[in-house]
Amino acid sequence: MRWRAMAAAIVVGALACAKEKAPVVKKTASPDSARTRSAEVAQAAATDEWTRAEVVKRLDEAGLVVIDSNRVVHHAGISVPGFLLTVSDSPLEVYLYPTAAARERGTAQLDTMPPAVPNANRPRYIVSGNLVAIHVSPRDVLAERVENVLTARHAGAP
Repeated sequence: MRWRAMAAAIVVGALACAKEKAPVVKKTASPDSARTRSAEVAQAAATDEWTRAEVVKRLDEAGLVVIDSNRVVHHAGISVPGFLLTVSDSPLEVYLYPTAAARERGTAQLDTMPPAVPNANRPRYIVSGNLVAIHVSPRDVLAERVENVLTARHAGAP
């Protein structure tokens, strides 16, 4: 009888602990960073050129989970430094040139041909205006969504 009471107390205690939720810490942008982002998005719309803020905004609006690592990346054949995003658990390197013409000149030597042997982790190259992105994902549906988001802007979509 005593062991039943002890077992019941343990079960009730475990259930009570399981129902507690960790406090939610909501991150908010500082007013300065929000103004900077708004200015960058406005600049991107006015010039029809990609900015870092516009890339993150478009991916986020498409329902993808975007984390900016704040890491600078480099890639052979691309003459400007880029930045690394994680998009729904997959790496996305983004390289932005000042203009589309500069991107064409700067990536003329870039080898974007897929490997002869299919590979789930092959890099997928996305070129749109002044942007070059390299996405690695074994999930074809995710890779297609990212490509659609980043190419729709220069295909006449809003």
